[in-house]
Amino acid sequence: MGYPKIIVILILLFTGNANAQYTNKVWCFGDSAGIDFNQSLPLPIATSLDSRGTCTSIADSSGNLLFYSNTRAATAGLTGLVWNRNNVLMQNGDSIYGAGWYFEHTIVPNPRGDNTYYLFTAGETSYCGFYYSMIDLNQNGGLGAVTQKNVELLGQNICVIDGLAAIKHANGRDWWVITKSASNANNEYYFYLVTPNGVNLDHMQNFGEVLQTNTLRLNPSLDGSLVSCTTANGYLTIFDFDRCSGYFTNESELQPNVLGSSAPWYWDCELSSSNQFLYVSSMYSLNDSNSYVFQYNLADTNPSLTRDTIFSIKQPVAGGLLKLGPDNRIYWSCAYEAPGIFPYPYPDSVRNVWNENLSYINFPDSLGAACDFHPFSFYLGGKRTYYGLPNNPNYELGPIVNSICDTITATSTLIFSSSPELHVSYNSSWQTLFVNAENLKGKEVQLTIYDLNGRVCFNKFTSIKSGYFTQDIVLTNYSTGLYVVSLTTEKEKLSDKVVKE
Repeated sequence: MGYPKIIVILILLFTGNANAQYTNKVWCFGDSAGIDFNQSLPLPIATSLDSRGTCTSIADSSGNLLFYSNTRAATAGLTGLVWNRNNVLMQNGDSIYGAGWYFEHTIVPNPRGDNTYYLFTAGETSYCGFYYSMIDLNQNGGLGAVTQKNVELLGQNICVIDGLAAIKHANGRDWWVITKSASNANNEYYFYLVTPNGVNLDHMQNFGEVLQTNTLRLNPSLDGSLVSCTTANGYLTIFDFDRCSGYFTNESELQPNVLGSSAPWYWDCELSSSNQFLYVSSMYSLNDSNSYVFQYNLADTNPSLTRDTIFSIKQPVAGGLLKLGPDNRIYWSCAYEAPGIFPYPYPDSVRNVWNENLSYINFPDSLGAACDFHPFSFYLGGKRTYYGLPNNPNYELGPIVNSICDTITATSTLIFSSSPELHVSYNSSWQTLFVNAENLKGKEVQLTIYDLNGRVCFNKFTSIKSGYFTQDIVLTNYSTGLYVVSLTTEKEKLSDKVVKE
């Protein structure tokens, strides 16, 4: 399909944008809520979000917001959205995969250092698979555009967990992006390596317990050496993570998986910055009307026995996600489930201390009550929170100096793949075809879709920028069957097939 791969050698000086550091200093979440951590005391800000869960954001090295994304639940129009720094929907930033869950999105800067970014998205329930979209902030005066949308990494026959994780590679430039099959028949993790050459499945690993759930949360430690995991069924464990090889080792299980009504409905977990203490949040369950925040002391000889209840609260407050902030506090988000009212979206009248504030742990590296838990004490400036907080990786994590894979030098020779590539995928839930292409050599492109009889069903001419093309096409009025997708520029022709179900 298309021309064979052409390899070009580019000499890049890793200065400026190529080594640009990004930060986690602006959070965007909930019902138009956000936090700016650039001051000594964090401040609430307003955003354009409408999300009960999934959200992610990225800021530059000076702490300026670059862009953010979220998913909305079905009651508010099931879709993922990308927003620019001015809180306006980014060009082509609609119809991003996401089903209104909690850990479906995460942002990774392109290691090429060219001001482009990957947005990884997961399909857990209403559709399946694992995808990425690309954002180019060189366009529209720095406000950006989505230049690739919903490029398929895992097929739609593989549902993945609601728990994407991204960890900087030990070389300080590349990234690991981790997901797991949601099948209850295996414990298969997928490790994608993001390099200047693109995204590739580096390896798969069967590790840990076989879990009958898609709610597994994966939470990397601040230094990337550990990944804490929990499920609603109570599975609570910690894996060592090798940032060079990208493999899990040395599982330390604190609690096994539990099925049935006795499941504790653990909702999230987060490590303190020293990795000594693990915090776990729970939502109320069938046999307990309380939501909790627990602390475990991992320095103890038997940490599974050290669980300490830091806080509890009854329904209708429902515990949500935990997140370590740039100020070294751990924040906890809760939703208010008003009696008789579905908790998303909130009616405008549903405002109270529980949904207009976050709770926080002031000293997460202190034992027991000394951690100084502050319930519902961070005011969101009149904005509201649900269950979710941003799934932002540690953008400031550097290389492991003197490691076997610390290979990045001041001047590096990179081999970039420059062959044109066409990606097509069809979402049966949305009845939408996504067509993406990269490394195109021309300036004008013609997209044509044919049915099996050779009849032209769709035809479009347009210009392209930076070698990227993306188009989503609603196929509601198309007959079921096989279609041929053809993409032609002045210098190449690519084609692929897609089945409309």
